[in-house]
Amino acid sequence: MAMKGKALILLAALFAPVAGFAQDAAPLVTLSECIDSALANGYDYKILQGNLAVGRAQHAQNESRNSFSLAGSIGYGDNESASTTDPYLASALKSLQTVSPQGGQAVLALSGPLTSATLSATPYNPVVGTNTTLSSYGLSVSQTLWNGYPGGPMRAAVEKSLLALQGRELSTESGRLGLVYKAKQAYYTMLAAQRNIALRKELRDRQSSLLAQISAIYELKQASLADLKTAQVNAQSAEIDLKSAEHDLRLARIRLAIIMGRPTGEEYRVAEVEDPQVKTTTLEETVADGLGRRPEIKQVELGRKSNGIDLALIRGQTTPAVSVNGGGAYLVNLTSGKNAWAWGLGAKVGMPILDADLAKHQQEEKLGQDAVYVTQEEQLRQSIAADIQDAYETAAIQKERLEVAKLAAESTDLLLEVVRTQNRYGTATNQDLLTASVNAANARNALAAAANGYQLAVLQLQYVMGY
Repeated sequence: MAMKGKALILLAALFAPVAGFAQDAAPLVTLSECIDSALANGYDYKILQGNLAVGRAQHAQNESRNSFSLAGSIGYGDNESASTTDPYLASALKSLQTVSPQGGQAVLALSGPLTSATLSATPYNPVVGTNTTLSSYGLSVSQTLWNGYPGGPMRAAVEKSLLALQGRELSTESGRLGLVYKAKQAYYTMLAAQRNIALRKELRDRQSSLLAQISAIYELKQASLADLKTAQVNAQSAEIDLKSAEHDLRLARIRLAIIMGRPTGEEYRVAEVEDPQVKTTTLEETVADGLGRRPEIKQVELGRKSNGIDLALIRGQTTPAVSVNGGGAYLVNLTSGKNAWAWGLGAKVGMPILDADLAKHQQEEKLGQDAVYVTQEEQLRQSIAADIQDAYETAAIQKERLEVAKLAAESTDLLLEVVRTQNRYGTATNQDLLTASVNAANARNALAAAANGYQLAVLQLQYVMGY
């Protein structure tokens, strides 16, 4: 959708006075600098980045919870007891002494979402009331083989957490695109206002020159009072138009400064930049490109995936849960030098028997939610396609208007020269000359407005496409 070469040549000639305006001492800001400043200093983008950092930290926590952890402890126990001949008291004392065994103890525990293992050691344990010292070591392991979801519920939590993080990333990118679009829109608006100043000065000077010409021939009785009044009105109108353009530029500069996070009273200029472009050439290609980029559709897809994980967890609740466990112990009598060991294995299968159809109703809920997502995605696709078509056709219309405005400006400029020549030889009246001058000025103004309208229309198209 790039402009034709002739249009660019005419616009370059139209805005040639901008070169003189650029000699102003105010600093020059480029489009890339404007966007960088808006992203670096804008509060909205800082909030977006802060929320994204929080989301990443939350996902990292869930990943940590789904990983193995290792803990250890060491301790020492000591106890004393008085001898007794009462067998019941002796038994009770023995039981109390096992609460805190003699000697040092060390425990190492490994735990994960589906696995746990504990290793304990008491290398030196004097048995109270005897001359015997024992050394004991133990290991216990438990492993869940299946509990309704591959990797267990924590694995599902991590997967949902990742989807939530991806959703935040999409929201951040969507917010960033909105801020960039806002900055570009304000930049091109100020650029148009900047160009308009140069144009208005040129038209003001042209009308002032024409007023001087009419005033001179009025003194020679070669122009009527009506001609003089018309020339004065045209000159004053051109002066007012210039003041209006200066007002527009001041406001455009303030609005862009707010977006960039700069002081609103700061003086600066924006650099000339090429018109925004859209790479696609047909409406169908444009719609397909936009549908593939728009984050809203991707958000719905993430919602469906998260809902699918919930559904898989619910269905897993209706399946058996299988786990195995095992352990062993090794004891050494340091006094006698004898040793003993023991080990054991076990398995367990758990099966839900009655849940009052809770799992069934939960599945119905998730299936219904998935159907809502499907409908929502279809609605979004149609709505986004309509927005893209609207912006695409609007940009095409604005391009045609720009071409017509270019031709009109060329035509009225040529007509003004013809009327000027005719007026010089007495075949056109002063009113004809004044009218032709106003028509040429209006055509130049219309061309400037059409050029800016085309730029903003293409920016809008880029935005609805997800660029």
